Amino acid sequence: MQQLTKTQTVVAEHLAKLKPEFDYPLAPLTYFKIGGPAEVFLDLTGREEIIEVVQFCHKQKLKLTVLSGASNVVISSDGIEGVVIRTANEEYQLLPDKIGDQRLVVVGAGYKTGLFVRQTIDDGLGGLEYFLGVPGRVGGAIYNNAHYLSDLIGKHVHRVEVVTRAGEVKWLTQEECQFAYDSSVFHSTDDIILQAEFALFPGNKEKSMELVKEATLYRAKTQPLGEPSSGCYFRNSSNTPLLKARFAQYAERRECPSAFLIDQAGLKGTRVGDIEVSQKHAAFFVNKGQGTSEQVLELAKIVKKRVHEEFGVELQEEVFFLE
Repeated sequence: MQQLTKTQTVVAEHLAKLKPEFDYPLAPLTYFKIGGPAEVFLDLTGREEIIEVVQFCHKQKLKLTVLSGASNVVISSDGIEGVVIRTANEEYQLLPDKIGDQRLVVVGAGYKTGLFVRQTIDDGLGGLEYFLGVPGRVGGAIYNNAHYLSDLIGKHVHRVEVVTRAGEVKWLTQEECQFAYDSSVFHSTDDIILQAEFALFPGNKEKSMELVKEATLYRAKTQPLGEPSSGCYFRNSSNTPLLKARFAQYAERRECPSAFLIDQAGLKGTRVGDIEVSQKHAAFFVNKGQGTSEQVLELAKIVKKRVHEEFGVELQEEVFFLE
């Protein structure tokens, strides 16, 4: 029998009731199907369980990594040291409270984004239709302020409940969340999202499903949905005088799509091992078989170097590397 590490021993002694798993394979949990094992893994389905583990890790000075739906991450092939928790709390409640004409909905961070959106549509609410196809879970969507074209999920959020790394539980207003393109305050505070309160207007189910169909068809046409991928690996780039001069179609826009720049640099299909720049959407990296995190990082270097040489642009990663 393999000897337990110090972290595994401490968790086994104090958190046995939560059924921790040791050396748990993470790759199957991720959309990219890449990554080594978690030293300790906990799948937490309750808000109170999440708070308990965060407070415990702070007290014991244990490294803590949080996974939501694992759709926007690259996990090291060596795995992740310390404690890894997956927030899988799926509470959903339509509140009687209103803000003007808007109804309030509270949802757990672990609720799958697509299922959450469908539930709001079934409850006669509108506004989130375009997010039905967003992968992962609500906590991750809020953390990175998921978007569909120019629609950001953060604009529909009223409040977010978090637990800080020190174990303090509090609610943040939409303004305090500092939502921006592909970012939020959580990138800097590293608070852990417990649940969110959305403010949604009354909708029409038939019209909502038409919007869902529109977004679904667009994604199927433009994204490699049938392959393990990182989602968009790079953020869109701030526009520059050089880009505006070369690409008139983007001259009036604040940003230039990273996928367009990668495509223009002739990088579609570029491959390192089993990791490839998607032929369908150049900002996506796809795993063609047994890809590794090392191959992902090497391909990212190649893409960034070529785009910089061609256009003077420094591409910035949208995904998060975890180790």
